[in-house]
Amino acid sequence: MKDFKVGIIQLPAKGDKKENLKTMEEYVTLVKKEGADVVCLPEMWNCPYQNSYFKKFAEEDFGETYEKMSQVAKENKVSLIGGSIPIKSGDKIYNRSYVFDKAGREIYRYSKINLFDIEGYKESDTISGGKSLGVFETEYGTFGLAICFDLRFPELFQTFRDYGAEVIFVPSTFMKKTGEVHFHLLNRARAVDTQCYVVSPAIARDYDLSKNAYAHSLIVDPSGKIEVDLGEDKNYAVLKLEANKVKREREKLPLEVSRKNRKL
Repeated sequence: MKDFKVGIIQLPAKGDKKENLKTMEEYVTLVKKEGADVVCLPEMWNCPYQNSYFKKFAEEDFGETYEKMSQVAKENKVSLIGGSIPIKSGDKIYNRSYVFDKAGREIYRYSKINLFDIEGYKESDTISGGKSLGVFETEYGTFGLAICFDLRFPELFQTFRDYGAEVIFVPSTFMKKTGEVHFHLLNRARAVDTQCYVVSPAIARDYDLSKNAYAHSLIVDPSGKIEVDLGEDKNYAVLKLEANKVKREREKLPLEVSRKNRKL
């Protein structure tokens, strides 16, 4: 890993997809002007987080939103982690994230494995779970990518660490009730577990279709310190991620040495 600036964007998901695309483009341009090298969007940023909208807004692979993200990455010369969007594949819909390089080329994709099925709401009523997990390489280092509810499964994050990740992106849409008790806790825990930066842009809260969003997009350093918390409203931030912070934390607490030496 080498030092780079990451931009995170917190915007509300409106019922007008074209408005969402326009706002995304405006905000990527803003964070680029502040020096961002890598930009990450929230989960389901182009689509209100409701099963009915997943069906209504779902696109085929390489559709309108995909093309817009590719264009925005290329025009701004940024690496873009495209949050996630609903994607149709046959008779299924996936909660999928695409990653684009500075030339607008897709370099990685991930479909959310762990679906948000809780009392009173089931993402699986509409969304099908992905089956694979990995990391992707950029000019800045090795990155992991999870989505929202994946935060509750530490074994996934240990896999990222095993694969060499030093920064893990987690586009999210926590609801207010669960976010208040768990969002900061889980992001800090996963950062401490893996000794990675954890970057979790979330949907902003509004008084319309995103009124139940917890928001509070976070950047957490490898020691578990919260470096950025964007609150509730539409917002963005740019922060320099330092390779030496990852290195120092892993030297100070050599967890992998203990893993190799232990006998159960």
